[in-house]
Amino acid sequence: MTDVRRSFLAFALIAIVLVLTPRYLKWVSPVPDLPAPADTLFSAGDEPSFAPAPRPFRAGEPEAVIPRRPDPLAAPRLAEQTWEIETPLYRAVISSKAGGSIATMELFGYASGHTDGNVQLIPQSARGLTLQLAYVNLDGDSVALNGVWEILRAPSQSHTRLEVGDTLTMEFRHRFPSGAEVSRKLSLTGDGYTLPMEIRWQRPTLELGINVYEIQWPIGLLPAEALLKEDEFYAKSYVYQGGELADLDAIRNGQEPRQTLKGTTNWVAMRNKYFAAALIAESRQLAEFGAFSGRAVPATEVGRPAETASRFSMAIGYPPNPRTNLSLYLGPLSYDLIRDLGVDLERIMNFGFALIRPVSKAILWAMVAMHEYIPNYGVILILFAVFVRIITNPLTRKSALSTQKMQIIQPQVQALQAKYKGNAQKLNKEMMALWRSEGVNPLGGCLPILIQLPLLWAFFIVFRTTIELRGQPFIFWVTDLSVPDVVFRLPFYIPLYGDGVTILALIMGLTMFFQQKFSGAASNPQQKPMMYIMTGMFFLLFNTFPSGLNLYYAFSNFLAIIQQRNIRKSLLSGVNLAPAAPAPKASAALSAKKPRRKKR
Repeated sequence: MTDVRRSFLAFALIAIVLVLTPRYLKWVSPVPDLPAPADTLFSAGDEPSFAPAPRPFRAGEPEAVIPRRPDPLAAPRLAEQTWEIETPLYRAVISSKAGGSIATMELFGYASGHTDGNVQLIPQSARGLTLQLAYVNLDGDSVALNGVWEILRAPSQSHTRLEVGDTLTMEFRHRFPSGAEVSRKLSLTGDGYTLPMEIRWQRPTLELGINVYEIQWPIGLLPAEALLKEDEFYAKSYVYQGGELADLDAIRNGQEPRQTLKGTTNWVAMRNKYFAAALIAESRQLAEFGAFSGRAVPATEVGRPAETASRFSMAIGYPPNPRTNLSLYLGPLSYDLIRDLGVDLERIMNFGFALIRPVSKAILWAMVAMHEYIPNYGVILILFAVFVRIITNPLTRKSALSTQKMQIIQPQVQALQAKYKGNAQKLNKEMMALWRSEGVNPLGGCLPILIQLPLLWAFFIVFRTTIELRGQPFIFWVTDLSVPDVVFRLPFYIPLYGDGVTILALIMGLTMFFQQKFSGAASNPQQKPMMYIMTGMFFLLFNTFPSGLNLYYAFSNFLAIIQQRNIRKSLLSGVNLAPAAPAPKASAALSAKKPRRKKR
């Protein structure tokens, strides 16, 4: 097997994996056929059923997510108040609607991909809908407490700055005409993206018809990337119960899947490509159920006209205890950050399947560790390419030498094929003898491919999905290693290629072409067309990949060219061309020639 064929096989396998991975994930974790939405938040028999309550808000609709009995405290005398809370990590606006809903969440250090300024996680239409409490009352009506609550504790000023170590607690209360009462404390700190909360019920039996209520996040996350389809591809909603993770991914037009998972629940979560929101139960007071739903919405709601996006919802359910503690995580999908929460929330991150996952995590760990000393991730990717070439050099060299030897003995192989054309068994026997006598292993070139394939796959996953490369520049025109390095856009769209012209993809294609040329593929008339086809195909494919990925592969190809050039020099000088071991006896093919010489 020649270098070009091995390279083609490796890239073809990677391409197949990339295409089939989404289908594989749907196969191992299919989205169930869910029943049509019910009319109430809970079904009969006190069984929780996540139904229309978490349906996303549509422009032009009233604020109530589903038809509900009017909130008695949503009277004009209780005007909404808001407070801007700023920490070293984010700027949030807290509203008195819904008892401390998160009206906006702007993350510092993460630039928005499609608007000026920082990433904003909460859609504009979501005011008063985050963290809302919902239940079924004694009349069997579904009620969401998304009106204005009474303020028990709040900052005296409209803007508050929290430094590291500071904590701010806000408290709100909702009193029912029946005499029942619910209150919520919401805490914000200057240390992280986690917001603890405490919910207290008093005399809940005077109001709740079913002994359970929900904390809902029914409005999804605002896409943050310039390429909306990137957010769409990675967007999901999750329920985590006792080590088992259920998920709901991209929604097609016209679909509104929803599901409630009964049982002890650790957390519910949703994500887009790089950011996440999660409602996390306290370990000593786990929730009774978790739920998720989703629907396709016009992308005009998120600032991208003429497209659609998946909008997910999540909810977590509790009995109305005198005190219930849980927390909200609302921030970046940084592996170290969410792993340190200690609740397995890192399982929503994509590191590939089980065999690849340890390799992907090791690569990410090494990248982050190196970044403490090398501030440029582009340089780190180049060093990774050098490192991989060094550790695979012995196998690659052996493979290249074996390939060249196979080319040298091609005349003898063709002679044997002609001589034993009608006797496959004899041909195989003579071919084996010839390979032994020449010290050639026809399968030796496959071993480097098998060893490098997990590395290549892991690099592909890490470079495309981890937030560490987001917004990180390299040099010159490469300002973000997590997106294609587009220098200008064409006025038309080319299938597979797209409409953006990228420099690194072109460099990757050229280095790939010369790598194959140095491997000897261009000297073989049968392999030359394959070289052009493969180079062109991967140039088109990689044009839409992140610039960090193209930088890595381009430099790796450049190192391969140098490596193959040195191997070629060794071959021309006769180095390492001796048989690996002396054959025990002469090849039958060679001995067959001696009698003919004697007859002459």
